[in-house]
Amino acid sequence: MKLTPILKLVRLSALPSAWADQFGGMALAFAMLGAGYWRFDPIKIVWLLLMSFGVYLGGMALNDVLHVRKDRLLRKARPIASGELKLSTGWLVTLALFAAGIAGGFVAGCGGPVLALIALIFLYNHLAAGKVVGVDVKQPKAWAIASVFVIAACRGLHVSLPLIAHAGTQKFPQLLQHTTVALFAGSVFVYFCFVTIVSLFEDTGGGRRALLILSLLLVPVVLTLPIYLLAKPGHAASPILGVFVPLGILAWLLQRLWRKLDAARKEPIPPKLGACVGAGIRGEALLMAGFALMLAPAHPWWGLSALAMYPAGIVLSKWISPT
Repeated sequence: MKLTPILKLVRLSALPSAWADQFGGMALAFAMLGAGYWRFDPIKIVWLLLMSFGVYLGGMALNDVLHVRKDRLLRKARPIASGELKLSTGWLVTLALFAAGIAGGFVAGCGGPVLALIALIFLYNHLAAGKVVGVDVKQPKAWAIASVFVIAACRGLHVSLPLIAHAGTQKFPQLLQHTTVALFAGSVFVYFCFVTIVSLFEDTGGGRRALLILSLLLVPVVLTLPIYLLAKPGHAASPILGVFVPLGILAWLLQRLWRKLDAARKEPIPPKLGACVGAGIRGEALLMAGFALMLAPAHPWWGLSALAMYPAGIVLSKWISPT
């Protein structure tokens, strides 16, 4: 069995953005340490990274497995649709990855939420598959809208797993009442709503007005949490790592996304829209780096680890597309 089709199936180049979520989530957990919710267990990050590896890549593989008919009709160069990989092999890889992710989640202490995350991933892929009618793929508007919110909820839950693993599942509803936690998870949720909306145009092109609106709304999505943190007393105690560096990273993220969105708006064709989606997925690492450094400037390794995922994603995307 050749390895390359399997790596294409799981879209390996998207993995760094998923691991950036875990590093950002660890910074959030450190930010909540002062509230007395948990005690740090360094080995948990190992199990969380295994969980993320299995669940995220399993979700990518599931997308190809469940969308075979759609991908063939749209002539997408994906391994199962193109015949590089058997459907049965795709299912085997998908289930093996999910099993690894579930195991990592239970050992880390967030097994229940991980199972809920996988259920949401199945729901998203069902909604995003649309309906194949003859030789046409029809996407009911209600399904498309629902799919946007479901996949964004997946990402919002995914970044929260390090905090859940340390504080416990029972305390998470209470933690969501904290403004910092709500803004952190909410920003990621809205950010991936935007990425998914752009992906809806990837197969057919178009969406100039939507791209313009998204470009403008990116600013509050990226900067609301930082502004809130800057307004809190004592945050300026770490001006370099806690203010200037993360704000520079977030400004860089906005600049790169604006450039891709502007190019797609001028010529809204599938390749340029796909480039926007890829930039959005890779940009999650920059978002997490900026957030993590502002949340836990005294523990900068989480933010720096998330930042390192950005060039890793770029290098891998030159070999395997993340979309």
